[in-house]
Amino acid sequence: MSKHKKKAYKLVRRCLPPRVNNQNGAVLIFVAVALVAFLAFTALAIDIGRYMVVRNELQNIADGSSLAACGVLGSIYQNMPSTQQPNYVCGTNDADTIKATAVTLASKNRAGGLDNIVILPEDVMIGQWDGNSFTQTNDQPDAVRVIARRDSNANNPITTFFARIIGIDTMDVWMDATAALTGQSTTEPGELELPIGISDYFYQDGNFCNDFIVFNPTNDPDSCAGWNSYDIYPPNDNLLREILNGDPSSPETTAGETEFNFIGGNLSNPTFDALLMLFKRKGYDIDQNGDPVATETTYDEDGNPVEVPTTGSLSEDDGDVVPIAEDGEPLYGEDGNIRTDDEGTPLEQALYPDGTPRNLHRWETSVVVYDGGGTCENPNDSLTILGYTRVVMTNVETAPEKRIEGEILCDLFSEYHTRGGGGEYGVKGTIPGLVE
Repeated sequence: MSKHKKKAYKLVRRCLPPRVNNQNGAVLIFVAVALVAFLAFTALAIDIGRYMVVRNELQNIADGSSLAACGVLGSIYQNMPSTQQPNYVCGTNDADTIKATAVTLASKNRAGGLDNIVILPEDVMIGQWDGNSFTQTNDQPDAVRVIARRDSNANNPITTFFARIIGIDTMDVWMDATAALTGQSTTEPGELELPIGISDYFYQDGNFCNDFIVFNPTNDPDSCAGWNSYDIYPPNDNLLREILNGDPSSPETTAGETEFNFIGGNLSNPTFDALLMLFKRKGYDIDQNGDPVATETTYDEDGNPVEVPTTGSLSEDDGDVVPIAEDGEPLYGEDGNIRTDDEGTPLEQALYPDGTPRNLHRWETSVVVYDGGGTCENPNDSLTILGYTRVVMTNVETAPEKRIEGEILCDLFSEYHTRGGGGEYGVKGTIPGLVE
């Protein structure tokens, strides 16, 4: 350093205040600034931690409230005739009950030290869940979305302890949850009345609603099903006939876990007769409009109740029951005359094995959907049950045809208290699960 620079340096040092001139003072300033920053971050961390606790508490409230509210929706469907389920519109009374259930449950909980959390009625939304998103609607709803909040709209924002140092006095927090009725995943003992299953391959294109299906013969192009003996082994014709006659009944099952034993090949004539009698006992006759006809209960020789048609119909316009010919089609043609075969011989009315004349008949029941391995081939193995579907059996023909026909139903809910979470095959459980 030059002589002149040294003199200038000494002069500047003499002019500086003692604290600035002292290096220890500079360190104290640095420590003070750092300490303020540290305390600010610590304070923010404490308030963020409290925020996260409240957030979790509100999430639990939203979860529970949506499940409870959607459970009410499940009970509504469970107590409703299946014919009304596809056209159900959630009216004011049902909507009020659903919302009140969510509000009541929330009021019994606390979040962030605040008791009796309030759920706003508008924060309880009724709608449909499509597997990916929620849409608010009252037309055949299957889901309920609930928002639990602490903000200026309800329950007040949470106040901060230390974050106000940096200007944050309150924090808004809200959480939401969606509960939905999804594909049925369980069955109660005895719920599966028909030991038949449908391959999941039948449902792969997603357009199965009201599809016609043949359960037998298995070589029919419209067939995609197979017989089973539930979980009883070994499956055989005699066992299947015992099941159709009512003993043993189906076990409790769970989709994705339970395996049923399927039997390939043809069944005996007596087994098909047993199926036809079951069809008679479980189903109901329909009139020319397709409506159920009025019936009275009688009993067959085994003591099983049988619904026998009486005069008139349950529809507004009375109509006669429709007798069918041996080919499973109406006995009378559109001209009102008995139909004839190719040789001009009048057809005869079909009879049940006990001699009762057959009419057009329907039997709605649940059957399993099994893992078909990507095919409709007649199964002959122990296969996993993937879910459940609802079918309406429309025709059973015994020897020599041995034909079983039906129709796949959709937009239905189980009549039992069964869980969702199974495959989507047209019928949903009535116990909801969280989906979002």
